[in-house]
Amino acid sequence: MSQVLELLTLQTIDAEVAAFRAALAEAERRIATDDALDEARARLATAAEALSLTRAEQRRVEAEIAGLTARITPEDRRLYDGSVKNPKELASIQHEVELLKAARSKLEDDLLVVLSRLEAETAEHETCAADAAAHERRRGEELIELQSEVTRVAVSMAEAEGRSNVQRTKLPPTSLRTYDDVRRRKSGVAVARMTGTNCGACRVSLPDAIRRRAMISEIPAQCPNCDRILCPG
Repeated sequence: MSQVLELLTLQTIDAEVAAFRAALAEAERRIATDDALDEARARLATAAEALSLTRAEQRRVEAEIAGLTARITPEDRRLYDGSVKNPKELASIQHEVELLKAARSKLEDDLLVVLSRLEAETAEHETCAADAAAHERRRGEELIELQSEVTRVAVSMAEAEGRSNVQRTKLPPTSLRTYDDVRRRKSGVAVARMTGTNCGACRVSLPDAIRRRAMISEIPAQCPNCDRILCPG
């Protein structure tokens, strides 16, 4: 087999290696990151924080209501147990009790709003928790598949790399240096088949001398436009 055909075979193998390498990188990326799971966890954390804050607000309002009740109860008792005889003092106590009860009533209205919000946020938290749990289960199953894929692709890539190394032993160092240089510069395509009188890669018409050399010479000929190694079609 001519050098150029050996190089074309090497390119085919190296393309397999590159494809396996890309598949391996993608599988490893998917193992490292899961945007959907991250978003579900973030939503759950946000819902949990909101619920915690609302529960804290509920406790605060309830404590304030309890505090006011603790102040109202003895004053209410004094109004009606006959222990206070002075009309001015009774009027003062009555006024104070009314103010305290008004403040308590306002807090009780506030508590209803808080409890309504708490109900909605509890439902949201439960929904987010269920969604996050579903993503966690899905992620666990996916990781098993991805780890299996990584193993499979790594084995296939190693086998292809072995074939590439064997193929390289069939070529002289100068041709390999040219191949590796062009392949690096031309996105992995170092060898191009000729299509009629044109380079199959860049589609530029080839000079007759280059075409004849590519057809008959053992030394690889290169496209004067794109620099790729030419292979007879």
